[in-house]
Amino acid sequence: MRTVLCIALAFTLFSCGSKPDVLMPIMGEGNAHFRGNSIGDSYEKVLKGAAKDNPTSTETGVLNCEFKAEESELLVRYEFDQEKLYAIQADIFFPDSLKLNAFEESLINQYNLAYGEVDEDGGFLVWQHRHSGAELEFSLADESIEFGQPKLSLTIYNFGN
Repeated sequence: MRTVLCIALAFTLFSCGSKPDVLMPIMGEGNAHFRGNSIGDSYEKVLKGAAKDNPTSTETGVLNCEFKAEESELLVRYEFDQEKLYAIQADIFFPDSLKLNAFEESLINQYNLAYGEVDEDGGFLVWQHRHSGAELEFSLADESIEFGQPKLSLTIYNFGN
């Protein structure tokens, strides 16, 4: 009986302490800004990494992708300036508000740790960060009301140029 009680307690503590990572399937792994890509990366590097994300167009200076991750649909636009990644625009459509809220909360916590406390600017949550001589801006907006379904818009761009 005592053993069963100890196992039940250990299981309860373990399950409470381990929270599923809701960011990684959408944001990607590592320290990159989005899905393995960072502002300043070469077009070739981004194109190679985006091959798994269903590129739909590769017009000059732009790479568009449409794919699903964890029941969410993503439309991603990578913009280049002189063959270097200048901006990332991701529209993320979630299956329900609970998943949107969990993702948004985790992303805000991660960005606050990485880039400092968030500022609110005209309905957008904004973080600014200086990296390798560039001033980067990360903005996040909940556009669920405008689209009639749970949707976040994430924009990452080189603010200094």
